[in-house]
Amino acid sequence: MALMKMSRLIILLTLLSGFACEFREPQDDEPATLVEADLVIENAKIFTSNSEQTWAEAVAISDGEFVYVGDNEGVKAIQAAMSLDLQGRMVLPGLIDGHAHPGYVNVENFGEVSGETKEALLASVKAYADEHPEQRWLRLCCWPTAMFVDGGEGPRKEVLDAILPNRLVWFESETAHDFWLNSKALTELQVDKTTPDPKPGLAMYARDEQGNPTGWIKEGAGVQHFAEQFALIDPSQTQRHKDAVAEILDVMSGHGLTAIFDAGNKGYGDHVYSVIASLEREGRLPLRYYGTYQIFTPERAEKAIAEVKRYRREYGGSLLRFNSVKVFMDGISANQSASYTQPYLGSGIATEPLLSTEELTTLLLSLHEEQLDLMVHSIGDRAIKTVLDAVEAAKAKVGGPFYPRVTVAHLALIDPADVDRIETLDVIANFSPWWFGVENSPVVRNLLGPERYDVMYPARTVFDTGARVTFSSDEWWGGDMLPTYVSPYLGIQTGHTRQFPKEWWQSQNDGIRAPVAERLELEQLLTGYTRNGAYQLRLEDTLGAIEVGKDADFVVLEEDLFQIDPHAIWTLQPSLVVMQGQIMHGAFQD
Repeated sequence: MALMKMSRLIILLTLLSGFACEFREPQDDEPATLVEADLVIENAKIFTSNSEQTWAEAVAISDGEFVYVGDNEGVKAIQAAMSLDLQGRMVLPGLIDGHAHPGYVNVENFGEVSGETKEALLASVKAYADEHPEQRWLRLCCWPTAMFVDGGEGPRKEVLDAILPNRLVWFESETAHDFWLNSKALTELQVDKTTPDPKPGLAMYARDEQGNPTGWIKEGAGVQHFAEQFALIDPSQTQRHKDAVAEILDVMSGHGLTAIFDAGNKGYGDHVYSVIASLEREGRLPLRYYGTYQIFTPERAEKAIAEVKRYRREYGGSLLRFNSVKVFMDGISANQSASYTQPYLGSGIATEPLLSTEELTTLLLSLHEEQLDLMVHSIGDRAIKTVLDAVEAAKAKVGGPFYPRVTVAHLALIDPADVDRIETLDVIANFSPWWFGVENSPVVRNLLGPERYDVMYPARTVFDTGARVTFSSDEWWGGDMLPTYVSPYLGIQTGHTRQFPKEWWQSQNDGIRAPVAERLELEQLLTGYTRNGAYQLRLEDTLGAIEVGKDADFVVLEEDLFQIDPHAIWTLQPSLVVMQGQIMHGAFQD
């Protein structure tokens, strides 16, 4: 242990030597000490996320843990190998992303096509195909929802057939929740009039009046083909994917994230988690990484628990862990696969959740027996109600302590009658706050109507009930913008303002997402990204707050989060990120 401490101290001394801070060697005449520490940090503005001691000025760290949290006067009693004066800089606990998909980045190697009009987009598709005659499957991204979806109608195979009748075309939407295939691709997948929908209305093949597939495929009906048709066997692509994952994880760590929940990777679970496991073996995994198994068709629920346990055996390590199952209870509003109690306007479609209350209850009871948790994707109020009903039923059947921690992600629309039930049933609510800005596309507003659209994402209301609320990025595809989308500071800003950054505005004063009363306080957002996030991952005993006995995970900011222009929060970048007492990123600037 002494050798470990000395190694940690050497690292600290090496990395901190260039910092524009004052270092104080302990003096012989200082008072007798009660505690010894590797490092003392003083003169800081520390948001602890500890409800009993929200703010502090100083901390002491020993062997990767906090051994003192308090004021500058109290820390003088601690004998430290080195003392660091932060000169008023802000310190936050290590941040936690409760719903992300970093392992999926670049896994599919899409061909990117674009166009401002249908004609231009299709011309780009044809040009890409001509430039890549060697590709058996043309994997393309991304077609805009607003360009091709109108009510219950979506893109048609005939349009792709007209330009590429003899190529296999798989064209993913900008949402990653629906797909556009030509006739040849449907034939290759053996999808025809007789092919059953995994879940009618949700995981489904859109059909014409005769029951023939139109080429528009939604949710799990498309995703189920991924692993079989698009397995990564090219070593060069595998290496590119690994490099891309390592890069984005380093970016996330640089933002101050020290733990994340990976909410799944479509059909690529084994490939993704083998990559994460290899990064951990190589000492290149810069944060705690929690994986899962996705249920996107009803059939996958039957093997979910066995698969999570297999992932744990084959890929689990000290940083990569598997404690939960993920269920897509519904899809998204734009393709009308989100499950609402009232039908979509225009089409009259009313989508059912993937699993019934009874089916989800059965799964929850199995998770209880196996001591696993559950993450649920639920956009619509009907899907959310089904989850709450299932949790209530499962708890009643158990009749005592209930093991699964159930996290509901997204919660776009909640029935007011269900808001208090989230807290009562100890369900965790996970929001992706950068979604709270006003959408430029009118698709969702037109499908739901203003009465529903203008009360979406009631994060403040849920938080104020006392429910545990966590926050996340839910991001995998962003190109050059990906480092921004995965930044918790973008989430904090949009959660606080319900408005996108000024730099993104389409006009001089883009609107604030209604209702304004749902703006979150900064303290609430930080609590969600720290203490509550730790609880979601069952790490509350070791993470989530700067307090004695917990891992020394913390972030140093050059600017005061509570004092800067709220519209500038998204630009913040830590000058120092520490995990378990080890510096992961950064240095102070002169």
